[in-house]
Amino acid sequence: MSTSPLQTEEELLSVKDCVILPILLDVLERDIRSMKHTGISDYYVFHLQTIQKITFAKLAELKRSCRARGIAILETRRQKHSVTIRYRCRGYQHDMELMWDFVRADIQMRLAETFHIRLE
Repeated sequence: MSTSPLQTEEELLSVKDCVILPILLDVLERDIRSMKHTGISDYYVFHLQTIQKITFAKLAELKRSCRARGIAILETRRQKHSVTIRYRCRGYQHDMELMWDFVRADIQMRLAETFHIRLE
């Protein structure tokens, strides 16, 4: 019986990004709705919408790239403490689990980088 080949770091990062970017889009959408209802300046809403469009374009490009490299997300389940992912890479099925604390920290780092904020 042959074992599945190891995935490259790039493949693993692509799978992770395919899961985290939609969550980031959810966060941005929630924040945009919240800001619109509180009457905060349209400038901030516009800025968040711009980031949302850029993130959506990155996700679309990432999905095209994954398809070309034989990576497919088969299932994503959001659970209480983690997000579990079942995916196929080069014909072999794999599982990944991302803890919510990790997902939150990753999203915070991405947003801080986008807004040019130093996290310490």
